[in-house]
Amino acid sequence: MSNRRNTVIASAIALAVVGVIFVAPSGSTDEPNGADISSGSHRLNIVAYAVPKVGFDHIIPAFRDTEQGRDVGFAQSYGASGDQSRKAVRRVPADIVNFSVEPDITRLVNAGLVDEDWKDNVPEDESGKSVPFGSVVSFVTREGNPKGLNTWDDLLDSDVEVISPNPASSGSAKWNLLAPYSAWFFRDIAEQEARGEVSYVHAHEVAEEKLTQLVSSTFKVRPKSGREATSTFEQGQGNVLLSYENEAILLDRTSGNIDYLNPPETFTIENPVAVVNTSESLQQAEDFRDYLFTDDAERIWASQGFRTGSDLFNQQGQTPIIDSLPADEQAAFKPYEVTFSIDQLADAFAKLAAEDPALDELHGLSKDGKPRKGWGIVDAFLFKRAQPGSGDTDGVITQIYQEV
Repeated sequence: MSNRRNTVIASAIALAVVGVIFVAPSGSTDEPNGADISSGSHRLNIVAYAVPKVGFDHIIPAFRDTEQGRDVGFAQSYGASGDQSRKAVRRVPADIVNFSVEPDITRLVNAGLVDEDWKDNVPEDESGKSVPFGSVVSFVTREGNPKGLNTWDDLLDSDVEVISPNPASSGSAKWNLLAPYSAWFFRDIAEQEARGEVSYVHAHEVAEEKLTQLVSSTFKVRPKSGREATSTFEQGQGNVLLSYENEAILLDRTSGNIDYLNPPETFTIENPVAVVNTSESLQQAEDFRDYLFTDDAERIWASQGFRTGSDLFNQQGQTPIIDSLPADEQAAFKPYEVTFSIDQLADAFAKLAAEDPALDELHGLSKDGKPRKGWGIVDAFLFKRAQPGSGDTDGVITQIYQEV
């Protein structure tokens, strides 16, 4: 085994043990070039989910080369998205948060740590949701894809072992489950429309049945975070890893001996960023957030395998940032036929709530007589974890995991 391979596995095992990476403000970092990112009269603490560290390792030095960032030092903490969000609520030092899913920022809004209008008026934000970058859900397979895994239906074979993290702690797990659920849900809608009839409840039942089969028969282990899931796959477990495309690109670049592809039907991953309103360096935190949406920052994100807001939310379906990369970096982004989104699923669930008022009431899909919007309705229906004694109902996917 090569020294590089040993190093990758040793790092992965260390991450699995500690569950979080903390880079202390000590004047030196694990930057490949040994760059000091901690010095400065202002200090920003980034609390983020595990995966974007590879991007921030390049973004932070670039920001410190700007006029706004010249006197700003950084400390960083990375881990499973839900865990990081809960730590921020417990007042772990945080000035900027970047989580895998919007509900992890909503938790901070509810705690009074992030302003309610955090998504509004962010310069150059194509998403309208303060999402500087994201990805799509990909399949990572063993080299040569020996089991021929290309579609979501291929993963229903009980002889296949799928590696995906636990949605109780990981935001990436939620994206990994939204992708097959949406593929089966919207496929059934299309088939119904061809027959001249549409029941959103029926489409949900079809998707729920297939997702239950997927989780119960092929998800043998459930790592805590997307990065830990990658480490598990690197160590030889599983036939296919469900992952962010950017994580697949990183794995291909650093480890090799894998193949990756996007299934024909995938899902748009949106990774939002917000400023914590208790920051002692509020202006610098806002400057750094705004920098993440600039053309320079977008090219850095894309070079590290992320799909930027200018590409993910382009109204013409174009990818100007990816297209500006060198040919070899462009080739790392794999094609797909269709990608579904949180907004599409939310609109469908609003129609489902109107079709079945009892289901609406059971899961709290509406508020003040109107359907919840965006992640609010998706989270309530699929991922909600009811507090004991609250009388609330767990989300459908949460129930699937409890049962299996």
